[in-house]
Amino acid sequence: MAVVPWKKIEPYFVSAFEAFGQVERQDVIDLAFADEASDDEIDAIDAIGSRVFRTIDDAKAFLAGQNLIND
Repeated sequence: MAVVPWKKIEPYFVSAFEAFGQVERQDVIDLAFADEASDDEIDAIDAIGSRVFRTIDDAKAFLAGQNLIND
């Protein structure tokens, strides 16, 4: 799986968080698909799995810890 720049997927996380007050995979994936995000971006988002993040920073830290994003 390719590492993607955080700035490419961050807008999906921000939008989902603003709409729902948390970050869940399905909400972020739906936004990414609607925007025709790349397969690499979708794969990075998909790594969230069933986790629910209470902040965008927590989601970012998880993806960075999995070596799926870079700044």
